[in-house]
Amino acid sequence: MIIADFTKPELDYFRENCNFVGDEIILFEMRSKGIPLEQIADKLNRSIDSTKLISRKVNKKILKVL
Repeated sequence: MIIADFTKPELDYFRENCNFVGDEIILFEMRSKGIPLEQIADKLNRSIDSTKLISRKVNKKILKVL
């Protein structure tokens, strides 16, 4: 799923309804701007595998509200 492909109203809907917490919020906001996971991992001071896990959680929450 490419978060940056969603429209602004869709992104706003996800922000309000997905109950993102902690690093999920940061990852969601950065992915909505098209920032690659590698850069997000650096910003969060996490491994790429840990960042991918957070990304999967974010995607799962988005799918639940669709």
